[in-house]
Amino acid sequence: MTAIPRTVRLAAGLVAAAPSALTPALAWAAPTDPPPKKVVDGPDLAAGARNAPGAAAISDLINTIGFYAIIACLIGLLLSGLILVIGPRLGFDRASTVGKIGIFAALGGAFLIGISATLVNFFYNAGA
Repeated sequence: MTAIPRTVRLAAGLVAAAPSALTPALAWAAPTDPPPKKVVDGPDLAAGARNAPGAAAISDLINTIGFYAIIACLIGLLLSGLILVIGPRLGFDRASTVGKIGIFAALGGAFLIGISATLVNFFYNAGA
């Protein structure tokens, strides 16, 4: 009796399973009822943003503040890295700890700045 090599058995199994794996499943969803009407609608923030006086200036101001905050995080990251590397060599025994804390603070600040709009939109839509 000859033993069938493992690779041949694996290939035969794949060939046998291919027709069922490649056939699209025909799953039809049952029709659902339309969502019930709301008693009170939330505020239409998009219309308010289009019609509010100074909305474009406020949007530009927020984007500018975000830009400068990211630049500040980058500068903080670079300075903390320098403190981490150079500080102990100059004789400052706690410089490595301060450098590590500064790196994590700069990265955390950049993360919060980057995710802030997503978080606000998520929680607004969760409450709507």
